[in-house]
Amino acid sequence: MSRPEDARPGVPPELAELDGALEGVQFEPRASLGPEIAGRARRGERSKDAVPPRRGPAVLWAAAAALVVCAAGLWTTRGVPKVTVDRCCYDLDGGGVADDGVVLLARRDAEVRRLRVYEDLDGSRDFSHGDLIRLDRGPTPAMHRALDGGLVTTDHCCLDFDGGGYADDGLLVIGVPPNRVVMAAIYERPRGHSPGAEPAAGWPLR
Repeated sequence: MSRPEDARPGVPPELAELDGALEGVQFEPRASLGPEIAGRARRGERSKDAVPPRRGPAVLWAAAAALVVCAAGLWTTRGVPKVTVDRCCYDLDGGGVADDGVVLLARRDAEVRRLRVYEDLDGSRDFSHGDLIRLDRGPTPAMHRALDGGLVTTDHCCLDFDGGGYADDGLLVIGVPPNRVVMAAIYERPRGHSPGAEPAAGWPLR
């Protein structure tokens, strides 16, 4: 709580507490602001007592469009949900034991933000503290080690790996037995295509 002696220069002591409270207030546009402004501009509405516009409708449309784009940017960064999906257990590193899992951070039914292949050391059948991470990648599939002999490709389809709610995703892992993983990605199989109908190489990897 602000005290009178802590008042900023120019603020009367009796208003110090109110001034301190107002300093902590933050404002941001409500979610419906962009569509509301665009709708009013489309209908030609003006605020009460506003000065009649001196510019053409093209300028008004440009201003409204800019506001909508700003609002859309706010929704994109704050409103698109992310989900963490953990699937276990498979033999993904070629060791011969189904003790490996994959945990993904993704936007639902969209791009992968992070993907980890781990070895379930404690037998919990999910990713937990102390599990061994075989591969940790960002949003782009890539070979994380130099290609060499003995590569084995593992393909698991179809489950919900991206949190979209449909069992239409496949997991593709390239490893070197017995315990190396050099690439991992998921792909989405269009609904209506049965597993095994086409090779995973025919679908874009995420």
